[in-house]
Amino acid sequence: RITGAHVTFPLDSAGGGSTGVRIDNEPATSPASDRIVVLCDVGLINQLWGPIVIERPGRRVTVRDLLEGIYAFFQTHLTRAEVERISSLGEDNYRLIVDAYRNRTTQRQLGVLRNWEWREGMRRVDCLGDRRWWWGVWVTYNSDETWQLNLGLVNSAHQNT
Repeated sequence: RITGAHVTFPLDSAGGGSTGVRIDNEPATSPASDRIVVLCDVGLINQLWGPIVIERPGRRVTVRDLLEGIYAFFQTHLTRAEVERISSLGEDNYRLIVDAYRNRTTQRQLGVLRNWEWREGMRRVDCLGDRRWWWGVWVTYNSDETWQLNLGLVNSAHQNT
């Protein structure tokens, strides 16, 4: 996590949580909940797959559960049908996904994983384009007395602002 003074702490360090406990013990919400719904209103994400639902029946959802749930959601492989549907929704969509996929798999320092990652194919994260940097989450209260978290992502050019 990055503090207000832009000092970086590993999330699993003693200082990583707001109460000084490890993120696998710290509840993601207050009061604690065993189910969290996270909306990601970036591009077509919410329209295509709906919200990210993180459930831990009988126990509270922790910060680690929240982060791992979001990560797992975006690491899901795209099927051929999903790629075709995304492509049909806009004339540049296919090119944008391929560009993001190519950037993710060839321009990063993946070392020996580069070829493996390329063969694995496109993932939901490739639909985010350049908005892959964590900005945060905020709560929205709905008229039906439910609430959800909203996921904020930004372009990497804004990572230090």
